[in-house]
Amino acid sequence: MSATEWIDRASAVAIGEEWLLSAIEPRSAYGARANANRRRFRPGEEREATEHAARIARVADRLDLALMDGALAKIARLPDISAALAQIAVGDSLDDAEALAFLRFADGALELQRVLEGSDDLPDCAGRSVEELRVLFERGRVGSHAFYLHDSFDDALRSARVRFDEARARFESARGRLERGVAEALGRSTRFDEEFIVLREDLTGPLPEGVRVVREAPTYVLCEIDLDEESRAQLERREEAARSVALAEERVRAELARAISAIADGLTRATTAIGEIDLILSAAAWARRFDCRPAALERTGEIQIVEGRWLPLQERLESAGGAFVPSSIAWSGAAIVTGPNMGGKSVALRTVGFIALCASLGLPVPAQSARLALPPMIRWLGIGPDDETRGALLSSFAEEAVRLRDAFRALAPRSLLLVDEFARTTTPREGFAILVAALQSARERDADIIAATHLAGVAAAAGARHFAVRGLRGIPTPSPGADIDRLLAALADCMDYRIEELSEDRRASSDALALASLLGVDEEIVLRARSILKTMAE
Repeated sequence: MSATEWIDRASAVAIGEEWLLSAIEPRSAYGARANANRRRFRPGEEREATEHAARIARVADRLDLALMDGALAKIARLPDISAALAQIAVGDSLDDAEALAFLRFADGALELQRVLEGSDDLPDCAGRSVEELRVLFERGRVGSHAFYLHDSFDDALRSARVRFDEARARFESARGRLERGVAEALGRSTRFDEEFIVLREDLTGPLPEGVRVVREAPTYVLCEIDLDEESRAQLERREEAARSVALAEERVRAELARAISAIADGLTRATTAIGEIDLILSAAAWARRFDCRPAALERTGEIQIVEGRWLPLQERLESAGGAFVPSSIAWSGAAIVTGPNMGGKSVALRTVGFIALCASLGLPVPAQSARLALPPMIRWLGIGPDDETRGALLSSFAEEAVRLRDAFRALAPRSLLLVDEFARTTTPREGFAILVAALQSARERDADIIAATHLAGVAAAAGARHFAVRGLRGIPTPSPGADIDRLLAALADCMDYRIEELSEDRRASSDALALASLLGVDEEIVLRARSILKTMAE
């Protein structure tokens, strides 16, 4: 991806874009086509983005989650009639499978409209054209899963089928007379198919007159009854009657296709409406499930997030019986987040990026409240997934430097930079200098940058707001033989993930030695490290 794109793949993966798009993915082909036209809202389109998110939120508030899930299930079962409509538009006829699809579509659209009745924020998906479509095909309904071109569709079709039934009966009578003669000669009483087998061991003489050999084998001969003049005449009458039925059916199918063509515009509007409903309901069900609310979008001012949540992690934690701790933060320009390892610094950054992503897609955001601008660009720098193919050729720091270069080449006012442990693989002195310089430069360009770091003094040097994760509140006692999952659970119980602003740029405890001890690092190493730290402090 080029540096001028809104969000590159590495940033999208770090923030959770794939999770989000999967969570709000529509259920039907109609919704998929509507989703293909989904766009992000750009700076200057705050009003449109706000209205879109508010519409989703109103649907989420007014409709029960079970009702929305049920409606989405109905949408998922709707047959896609778009291809059949396109074929009819160029003069093609339709077969029974397509007729059944039209009937099921009409049934489903009308039922969906009934279920969603009174939802002013959702379009009408079952107008007069859909009702006419159901009436048009109702006579062909066979149970709930089949369609038959019933005689009542056309008087000429009914007459042709009557003539065919009569011709078929006369032919079967003529052929039955021949079958009885052959059966008597062979001493058999069973009815003959068009081709039948006679075992050689059952033959006491030649085959009866009127029986023709199709194929011979060592133990049997495959035979068929040779029709006489009368039966051939009846066969010809039957075939002629069958051709008349086929022509009558084709004429009826063509008439049905013309009738559909006359209401095609209305049906196309219905399919478009269903796609929009699918898109809105999928987002509304997600918003209700995760208690999301529209953000206040402004072109200037602070980014303010109250009780924000990074939903990909929240979902994983809750599915495992855990709980996600929301974070609150407010800043403009440059900010620093410090705190212990595993304390949630990266999650705080991801939460900010995820909320900006949701707002840019016109979605409610996972926060008690949020105020921000629509960013022209989002970039994740530092720790995180990377899709660059040059990674094998560059060192870790060189890769970070290239991403930093690309980000600043495309930097525009209100761009959002999320910097996680940037320059961690170079010397602390140089890493400090580069990080401070990046913070200052981004702020001078009116971008919003927030960085998580263990380096001390960065906030003061860069003139940035300083936030910190509160960290461990009491170190759990290591339990001999405890597995890693139990240790991590004990750690989570003692970790305070909330973020607070520091009044001065002080070194926040990383709790690294406590973590090392809890996770089973040799106690002699931990004690030696504590002694070294004490000596350094003196």
